[in-house]
Amino acid sequence: MNVVFAGECGTGKSSLINLIIGRDVARTSNDTAACTTAVHPYKVSVDGCNLRLWDTPGLDEGSTTCTNTRSSEALVKSLHRLKCKGDIHLVVYCMHGNRAKTALLKHYETICDTLPPTVPIVAVITRLERYQDRMENWWSNNAQELASFGMNFADHACITTVPNCHGLPSAFRERLIHSQRAVRDLIRRNCPSQLLPVRFPATPAPNVVTRGQKVRFVSHVSREQVVI
Repeated sequence: MNVVFAGECGTGKSSLINLIIGRDVARTSNDTAACTTAVHPYKVSVDGCNLRLWDTPGLDEGSTTCTNTRSSEALVKSLHRLKCKGDIHLVVYCMHGNRAKTALLKHYETICDTLPPTVPIVAVITRLERYQDRMENWWSNNAQELASFGMNFADHACITTVPNCHGLPSAFRERLIHSQRAVRDLIRRNCPSQLLPVRFPATPAPNVVTRGQKVRFVSHVSREQVVI
């Protein structure tokens, strides 16, 4: 099962992959301008499901360390290769919770133009460890604006990928535990059911939106209390 991670530089795609796997396998950086420079797959088994998680170059306009044209071309070529083999099962679009949302539309459209319409795109909002309210409330406060830009997602998760280091505040650690389960569940809900282990219960995603569908607001039931 192929899951492709895409988004701007500094949104924490590599950190998100490490969070899902539960150990550090993808190279990360504390520099928000730094990004993955090549497409790289990580073969893992998560909750009994065999996954190939594809880390991709960051999409970032005007960055001195990530050239938007080159990174866009690398991502598009990778998506085309997987698409030709019919091997894209899910795209995870990562967004920084504090970035301007209007700048994200071009990147979203680049991905949509490359993918078959049957491939679901889900949103993961990152860097919410310091969000004053419950992380899930970011979506309640911003989903309508995203939809007004034409950015529609099949599902979402609002998370943090802050490193689980010694001395991490307990509130951050609780959010990190929730985030791992939230993203694993997100993948489970939105990948083809025939590729999932039979032991997984059916968990339909509420209010699923098809790309291109006109909507005023997208909302999902919060899973903030779910822990592992």
